[in-house]
Amino acid sequence: MKKLLILSSCLFSLVISNSALSIEADVWRYKVKPGHLEEAVKLFEEALDIAEEVGINTTIAQQSQGKDGEFIFHWADFYESAEARANSPYDNDKHTKYLNKFYESDAMSTVRNYTMTLIDDELCSNPGVVSVYVWKPNPGMMSETLELFRSSKAIFEKHGFEIDLWQEGIGGMDNLQFVMCSVSPEEQVKSIRSLNSDEDWLAQQPNAPIWDSYNEASKLIYSFELTPIIPD
Repeated sequence: MKKLLILSSCLFSLVISNSALSIEADVWRYKVKPGHLEEAVKLFEEALDIAEEVGINTTIAQQSQGKDGEFIFHWADFYESAEARANSPYDNDKHTKYLNKFYESDAMSTVRNYTMTLIDDELCSNPGVVSVYVWKPNPGMMSETLELFRSSKAIFEKHGFEIDLWQEGIGGMDNLQFVMCSVSPEEQVKSIRSLNSDEDWLAQQPNAPIWDSYNEASKLIYSFELTPIIPD
């Protein structure tokens, strides 16, 4: 079995006290080179230790499904506001020393990085499995896409999923991310089975469990999954 892990200093634990638009995220996607997985994991573990020490809400997760498979790692820093991000949280001696070592390493390369803004009311709490579906609104159909997102969120959460809705910002292309969180793989399966027997869902997806992603407001661009399987 391939060994996958999710590493977090404070996994999706921000408490929202203001508007839903207050949560911001910086996201980096790294591709680890073959033969360098152990080195990369050690670097990520060190990053999380430092993040906890200096008070940055950082999550680093290994991809379990999606393009390039388990060689992709997702690093996300979460902030309570744009102002919190602007306070240069990496401007400290610990991060300066660490980043020099990180960029000297030949273990991985950056695939992309971008910002995101939360567009719903709360973050997932302690997710064990995170499935991400990335959508591109059709021209002039952003409002309609958001309406579909919110109606889908209500259905999915009725069956045990926690749903986050995000918009990509700088470095992105206005894409929207529909993020489905489950406590564990077992709970994810239970939620999917429950969803596929829901009359409201079946009215939209009559071929369930086969899902049809087509809608007039947006297009599914790609998807991936992050799974917290801890190696022995």
